[in-house]
Amino acid sequence: MRTKARAMRTLLLVGAAVVLVNLVGTLFHLRLDLTGDKRYTLSPATRELLASLPEAATVTAYFTEELPPDLAVVREDLKDLLVEYAARSNGNVLFEFIDPGKADSIARQAEEEGVQWVLVNTREKDKASQIKAYMGAVVRMGERTTPIRFLQPGSALEWELSSALKQVSNTEPPAIGLIQGHGEPALSTMPQLDQAMGVLYALQPMALFDTVPVHQRFSALLWIEPKDSIPEAHFRQLEAYLARGGRLLVAASRSMSDLTTSPLVDVRRPELFRWLEKRGVHVEPGVVVDANCGQIQVMQQRGMFTVQVPMGFPYFPLVSSFGKHAVTSGIEAVLFQFVSPMVYQGDTANTSATPLLRSSIRSGVVALPQTVDLQRQWTDLDFLLGEQVLGLALEDQATGRPLSRMVVLGNGSFLLNGSGQQLQQVNPGNINLVVNAVDWLTDSTGLIELRNKGVGFRPLKETDDATRTAIKWAMLLVPVLAVLAHGLFRSRWRKRQRQQRMQPDHVR
Repeated sequence: MRTKARAMRTLLLVGAAVVLVNLVGTLFHLRLDLTGDKRYTLSPATRELLASLPEAATVTAYFTEELPPDLAVVREDLKDLLVEYAARSNGNVLFEFIDPGKADSIARQAEEEGVQWVLVNTREKDKASQIKAYMGAVVRMGERTTPIRFLQPGSALEWELSSALKQVSNTEPPAIGLIQGHGEPALSTMPQLDQAMGVLYALQPMALFDTVPVHQRFSALLWIEPKDSIPEAHFRQLEAYLARGGRLLVAASRSMSDLTTSPLVDVRRPELFRWLEKRGVHVEPGVVVDANCGQIQVMQQRGMFTVQVPMGFPYFPLVSSFGKHAVTSGIEAVLFQFVSPMVYQGDTANTSATPLLRSSIRSGVVALPQTVDLQRQWTDLDFLLGEQVLGLALEDQATGRPLSRMVVLGNGSFLLNGSGQQLQQVNPGNINLVVNAVDWLTDSTGLIELRNKGVGFRPLKETDDATRTAIKWAMLLVPVLAVLAHGLFRSRWRKRQRQQRMQPDHVR
């Protein structure tokens, strides 16, 4: 009876402890997030945004009910996130989930509000089929609406939701000027960048003039791949703009090429780079080649057929080494094209210069002009120069004058989607790098960390030949040695057991 009573008391105490832990968790919202990028923990920027909402916002999530399990998880994650948003905003975020499959009128409403449907594969009763699925949402505040067209698995849900809330609550987005007039690519050739910038900014083409200063309405300027000559008066206007605390991003390479018409990679006009040299940034007249690179499709003859074959192209470095800076926060991979290395040689007492991106340890630099040979056999001797700096962040630290900032990248064509039939997708990390740079230039760094919150590029860490050989032999020999050690230990243990059993006083 005493044992039974003790067991009952223990059971009651355990039950009370479980109830108490749940009550504490409900009252204080205690959770433990063990994910590497803390994707289930609201960032300080989101909490600040929710606390400062000017009025209530409504989120209408259009999700098809009968989704495959790998897609249904997006709906559940979004629902959990919206519950957290509602709690953190003190009820200022309201949400509802609607299934567009219940009625054609609901599906039409979702499409009219900007939600995009997709065809997804599903299987029911061992029969494969396709269904028209909706996985998007619409955020409303007053008369302003922002659609989240499609939420795919692994996407940064907090970024999508917080940026949409920011957009509907921000009536006048900051203007960002895209410098034109010197052969720069038009905004229409960068639709991916335009769309990403449009979430929080108004990207507008603008021109530099000989006598008219840069308008103060621009929070920052972008200067991407100028090709033609640049008048000295335009540089004076930029100097005056920076002296007033202006913010500028320059993305340009020392090279120019069009591989569709010629294999020659030539040298670009020098005016811009002479001006950067005066500001302490030396952009070398060459391009980086990297063993860690992107691929291009090459036509090759295979028997009777001509097929496209992917081939590593060292002129397109795949960058995964980043400096610790707000501009590179959350960036996992950037794919450059004919990028030029650079070094800062200016006044470090008054200007802070931070390297943002570096090529891999297996890199080299080729001089310009250069003829691209697709049949070239690259060897380790081509990649002996080690890491090369491909981007810099400059911040004026001199006292007594307005704070100016610059970001310099050794390539600008990595942002171009092209136009017409040549339109192609750009690596998302390329776009996020520039949007992060604009956030830093304009002091809007709050949402930078959210933009890349999700499953992304996870490159293997590069190791030298000696380390790889040591790991290979360790993987081969350690299991064998462990088995032998276990066998030796067990043999000795059994021998001791037999000797003990043979002693006269073993059994008492």
